[in-house]
Parts: sequence; C-alpha cells; structure tokens
Amino acid sequence: MIIKGKTESQEQIDVVKALKKTKALFCAVPNGGYRQPGEARRLKAEGVAAGVPDLLIFDPVQHDGRRYVGVALEMKRAGGPGPRPAQRLWLEELRKRGWLCLVGFGAADALGKLRTCGVIS
Repeated sequence: MIIKGKTESQEQIDVVKALKKTKALFCAVPNGGYRQPGEARRLKAEGVAAGVPDLLIFDPVQHDGRRYVGVALEMKRAGGPGPRPAQRLWLEELRKRGWLCLVGFGAADALGKLRTCGVIS
C-alpha cells in the first residue's frame, strides 16, 4: 500500500498560514502549473522567470552571524527531490545578492528553518 503525503502546494499553504501570523512582508511567486501557450508567452514577456523561489520574505534576518536582506524559500514535498537546475540557479544568484536561501522539504522542515533564522517564533 502506497501512502501519499501532502502535495507541495498543500505544504506551502501550511507555511503561508504560519507566516500570516507574523509581521513578515512576504509573497508567493505563482510560477507553477500549466499555462496555455499564449498566456505563457505573455507572462514570459512580462518578466515571469522559471525557477524563482516559491516564497520571498522581504524582511532582513540575522543567521549564523550574518545579516541577509531577505529570505528566499523554495518549497519541495517532504521526501521529494531537491530543486531543479533553474531553481538552483535562482537560489545561487539570490545568495550572491545577500539573500538567505532555503529549501523546505515539507512544511515542518521549512517552518523549522524559518524559526532558526527568526522569521517565525
């Protein structure tokens, strides 16, 4: 018998519920899902880019003795594969620009990492 866990979307909703209880300024980046070809072309022309992290938190944080301009959180299913190449590239580029970049493997993992850097208590 295969027991299916939560989807990445469900995990992210759990994280967003916790973030809404804070004073953090954040947003989700709706890059996932199927788009009709015309809509996909329009979004790309508007600047939508593949691989942008799922959640962006615009408040500065201190972590491991360093100050970061914000937190970029890429959500993955618990026990699922890691970030795809385009996602890894975005995380690396954001790191270079002073962002704390995290990958949350499920809501529990993501919330633990956000607690560690003081975004949530």
